[in-house]
Amino acid sequence: MKKERVNRISILDKLHRGAVYACIGVTAYGTFLLGVRVYRYFTVIRPERQRQELKMIEEGRHDNVDKAPELKY
Repeated sequence: MKKERVNRISILDKLHRGAVYACIGVTAYGTFLLGVRVYRYFTVIRPERQRQELKMIEEGRHDNVDKAPELKY
């Protein structure tokens, strides 16, 4: 039995397939991270900012509502 040589095209096809899978993985992971950021904004950041604005209005400092301090996370 004679051993067949590996075809150059098949190697390039496998490399291309691996690159495509890597791109799909990076896209899926990035989408997940973006979803986590959006979820955190709507469940933590936005309600806290609204609470701070309400507190400032109750204290009579409603002219500085737009200048609320940035929340660090």
